[in-house]
Amino acid sequence: MELVPFPAWGFNVGDRAVKHVRKFLGQRLRALRKQHGLSQEKLGERAGLSGKFIGEVERGEKSISIDSLYHVSVALDTPLRELTDVRADKPAGVPSEDAERIFALVSNRRRPEELRRAYKVLQAMFGRAG
Repeated sequence: MELVPFPAWGFNVGDRAVKHVRKFLGQRLRALRKQHGLSQEKLGERAGLSGKFIGEVERGEKSISIDSLYHVSVALDTPLRELTDVRADKPAGVPSEDAERIFALVSNRRRPEELRRAYKVLQAMFGRAG
């Protein structure tokens, strides 16, 4: 296993940890994209990237260059540090994957009051998302 120095944490980080950081970054990107009401295609268009690539980054399948990440942050009108800060002591503001799946199920063709009620249930189950 290749070790990658990461001075901010004070120890070397293995490949496995790098994959977790990539996944975390993807989850943060997905949450911010959804907060802005953008599809992967629309965000990709605004950032000069493909929607397919945005999806791959969100799933942690692909790495994203700092240049492309900067374009994404501009497209989201979000400081780059908000996308990249992976410190354990900082609340991520990213809902769990289970919460996202449940919300996707209940939000399909529902009235606004039903969505508000579902959101409150999800908040009670999983805590605040942001």
